[in-house]
Amino acid sequence: MIGMVLVLPKFLWQQKPDLLIPLALEQFGIDTMYMRDAFVEVAAHKAPFVFDPNTASVATLQSLGFSVKLASTLEHYRTKGGYIKSGQDLFKIWGMPPDLATRLAPYVRTSIKNTASKPWATAYKPAYTQATPIDINTASVQEFEALKGIGPVLAARIVGFREKQGGFVKVQDILQVYGVKDSLLQALTPYLRLDVGRVPKSNLNQASVLQLVQKAGLQVVVAQAIVRWRQQNGAFVTFDELENFEGLSAASMAALRRLFFIA
Repeated sequence: MIGMVLVLPKFLWQQKPDLLIPLALEQFGIDTMYMRDAFVEVAAHKAPFVFDPNTASVATLQSLGFSVKLASTLEHYRTKGGYIKSGQDLFKIWGMPPDLATRLAPYVRTSIKNTASKPWATAYKPAYTQATPIDINTASVQEFEALKGIGPVLAARIVGFREKQGGFVKVQDILQVYGVKDSLLQALTPYLRLDVGRVPKSNLNQASVLQLVQKAGLQVVVAQAIVRWRQQNGAFVTFDELENFEGLSAASMAALRRLFFIA
């Protein structure tokens, strides 16, 4: 096969061997991939030059003495997140001839930092990882808006709901706001805080049925009974007046004392 290649005119061999040799071989039905690798080995004695194995094209690698297969191996290694830190790493490339690695190692220059890929489960992080955690009972509209996934409209809606309801009791209460989905809350949970000791109290004598249900966790029928009694008998003076309400458990009573005041 080599003999058939040598019949090419000398001036063509010197000018375009990388193009003419495969063309000539294909006319004889010879495996050009094999012979192209053989030719690269012949050309491997060309003077090497400075290169970055992390960004060099396949053609550049071949001009340095890489065979087609070896260049493809390095390309595959890079696409999988592999990174060549120094010339010594050339020896780690599968199929790399030691003499070629020795010859090219002094010419390796890396121009990018190691950004080798991580497993996708840990590499993927929400874009809002730099957000500062906020207390949902004291945060302003602007602080909510700074969180990824919460625009100005939703931020204003959250604050408005909070003020109307007299504050959140737990972080999950934010799901009661229209537009806040489970997926959004799950993504934002690391950045949402709630200081139980700072949950604002509401006036029991002004609380609506909805407030009593959502804030204190009362059953609807119990909340309705409390509001109805207040409308018929006037404002509550002490919490002791609630003791005789049917269906009002000790836990609910404790929640009322903790989250409401009487005025």
